[in-house]
Amino acid sequence: MKSLHKAVLVPLLAVLFVAVGGLGYFLHFYRYKAKLDGQQATSETAVDQFREWLESRPSTDEKLREIAATTLGFSSEVVDTRFRSGLSRLALTAGLIEGDTVITPRGAPTAVKNPTAESRAGSIAEFRDYLANESISAPDLYLMEATIKGSGSFDAVTRLLALAQTQPWIWSVKSFTLKPQDDEARMFEITATVTTALLPDLAPPAPESGDAPKPAIEAPEIKDPGADYILAVGSIVKRNVFAPPPPPPPEIQVTQASTDVIPSEGADPVTPPAPPPAYHEWRLTGLSGSPTQGRLAWMLNTRTGTARLLRPGEGVLDAVLVDAEAERAVFKIGDARYALALNETLADRHRVE
Repeated sequence: MKSLHKAVLVPLLAVLFVAVGGLGYFLHFYRYKAKLDGQQATSETAVDQFREWLESRPSTDEKLREIAATTLGFSSEVVDTRFRSGLSRLALTAGLIEGDTVITPRGAPTAVKNPTAESRAGSIAEFRDYLANESISAPDLYLMEATIKGSGSFDAVTRLLALAQTQPWIWSVKSFTLKPQDDEARMFEITATVTTALLPDLAPPAPESGDAPKPAIEAPEIKDPGADYILAVGSIVKRNVFAPPPPPPPEIQVTQASTDVIPSEGADPVTPPAPPPAYHEWRLTGLSGSPTQGRLAWMLNTRTGTARLLRPGEGVLDAVLVDAEAERAVFKIGDARYALALNETLADRHRVE
């Protein structure tokens, strides 16, 4: 009988042990595994979404080509020539005095490397193999630097800075100085240091034909500043901190009017003549444009600081812009035409026969 009980009890205990073990596995290990499986599935979904987002973005090569398209060329000779001519056109467009502007390049192009390669990371063992890679240690780009030195009115020198900030081929404006040339702070000497980028490794493949003539090296096109820059320049010119304070207004002496003169009955009241247009307040400060955009004229109100960019057919007061050339603009007032040189006001106009 004991052996029968033992034969029955042992299997029951074995079954009970397996059931308890299975329940413990389910309560601890299986639930924990299911939780990890859920987290893995969530992570895989996030990775797939991130991969789709990366694939939908422009490639690095496309972005680099867009940046390279804003530079002046891929050889130091071409970039140097176009950089000089572009800065000369920039000074002329801004309204600096022609013939008084000097463009001075400042040495050979400077290599700009990855900041990691220039830091102390090379002393860390984990980074040495990484920095030994030629694509990391090689320069990312080269910077060419030049200085513009010239003179002009306050609105001309501030316009030069606005134009320099607008041009895509100017990498940065490193520094500038303004120095008044007279006690009235009407004329200024400006010295500005600017840089342009050179990316020789992004140059397009050279043509197969070696006998083809080299294309002419042309000056870069000058891009007109946007409305924000125009308003900023106008506000700066209006608040010319270098100009002396205006003189106090003259004292007005009030005298007793005579009561002996009695106007005749029925006489028409005398209407004072209308004041002439304030031609002296509007100055021609710059000429720009291209064959595709048309010629443009920059006008500045010296009293209010308001800047206007005129196209042919537009005007200020009763003066309508007819044409703009490299050094002068032609306006129509009434039936007559008048020429206006840079830095002249409408009051200084010269009649064109």
